[in-house]
Amino acid sequence: MRKVLSLLIVTLLTVSAVFAGGSAETPAAQNAAEGKTVVTIWTMDRHDAPFWQERIDAYNASNPHNIYVDYQIYTDNYWQAVDMAFQTGETPDVFRYDPALDKYLFQDKFIDLLPFMTEEQKELTSAGWYDGTNLIDGKLYCIFTGSGAARLFYNTAIFERLGLEPPRTLDEMVAAARTITEELSSEGIYGFACNLKSAENGLKRSLEPQVEIGTGLRYGYNFGTGYYDFSGYIPYIEAWKELMEVAFPGCESLDIDPLRSQFAAGKIGMYFSYAQSDPGVFDNQFPMAEGQDWGCVYIPVIEKKGKQYAGGTPAYYICKDSDNIEAAWQAYSDLFLNFDNLVARFEQNLGLSNLPAVIEAANLPEKFQQNPEIMINPDWDTVYPKTPQEMYPQDFIVEGLDMYTTFAAIIAGQLDVEEGIADLTERFNTAYDNMLEATGVERITNQAFAPEA
Repeated sequence: MRKVLSLLIVTLLTVSAVFAGGSAETPAAQNAAEGKTVVTIWTMDRHDAPFWQERIDAYNASNPHNIYVDYQIYTDNYWQAVDMAFQTGETPDVFRYDPALDKYLFQDKFIDLLPFMTEEQKELTSAGWYDGTNLIDGKLYCIFTGSGAARLFYNTAIFERLGLEPPRTLDEMVAAARTITEELSSEGIYGFACNLKSAENGLKRSLEPQVEIGTGLRYGYNFGTGYYDFSGYIPYIEAWKELMEVAFPGCESLDIDPLRSQFAAGKIGMYFSYAQSDPGVFDNQFPMAEGQDWGCVYIPVIEKKGKQYAGGTPAYYICKDSDNIEAAWQAYSDLFLNFDNLVARFEQNLGLSNLPAVIEAANLPEKFQQNPEIMINPDWDTVYPKTPQEMYPQDFIVEGLDMYTTFAAIIAGQLDVEEGIADLTERFNTAYDNMLEATGVERITNQAFAPEA
């Protein structure tokens, strides 16, 4: 099944990326771009691929700058491909932003965009400048033209059939998942699923934001005390163990796209994913089956004590090693800072805008009107400061299992929850103490983000 889906995805996107190739043009680009300056852009976004490919094709055919854009779309190997590209020196000109690329940001691999920007561009995008995230020491390394946060997506047909309301608490969510599985599993319909083939990919969009809202901690870090404490994860992981008991069979080995396809087919009652991407997925990649539809609500928690991280997205870095920086900026600004493109992308359910002028100009998509909780809400969503492991990714070395693998092992019953969480807390604090001693930097605290008692 996954092989068939992968082939379908490649066909739909019309372009695909090889694992290590980046700055070298694809054969299609070599033929079409003869005599032109080729700007290579890497992205992992698939949900809006037809939208951007149509505009890139038009740009390649008509732009007056003699530029050809080679738009390469990666699937789940984006991060590994970026690492390989930097190791081999075969980097593209432009990278789609992802927090995992922070290590290269701090290695000074990307250019400051401010010197290239017009005053009009600065005015348009200033709402997407976040101090300490993309604006660092007066330099703007990427421009966020949208926001994204996780939400709970649910199948409205299944909930209406069983007389269920969208869950508002974690207990209600577990109960709804159990009811769906008990009532409908004979039809191949289950209450919940999570894409746990990659623990990080699955839990980063689900358990982590859930705990952020429920505890006010980001990646287990307490900005009030300056120490790690993962104990707040325990009641959530315990509930997740119950959820997985009634989950879609085999979802622990699924990537997100096969999971989405099963949800679209009406086989999954609920799953967590990103508000900025999944509406577009169900318009373009995996249309909902006849009689099925999706709804979206804030993530259910035990008790709301904090907010979840609402990362800026999308955004793009321009590589400092590019031989075509001027052309890269030209193509990037012509396409991704184009006001009409930004409005159209928002109107077509392909991502949430964070730019006031774009939101004001756009006709709010019908599905967003029906599901207002999909929009970014300052009472639920925020941009956290960087945690120590984000600020100092090269120096923050944790021995043993990473936190997402630890969580997944506990959920699967392979680790005791109390022992596993205590060990994780100790390992992270030890790593932080060692880093502080080795580097001499100060312990990070920020009382504005201190969790409630």
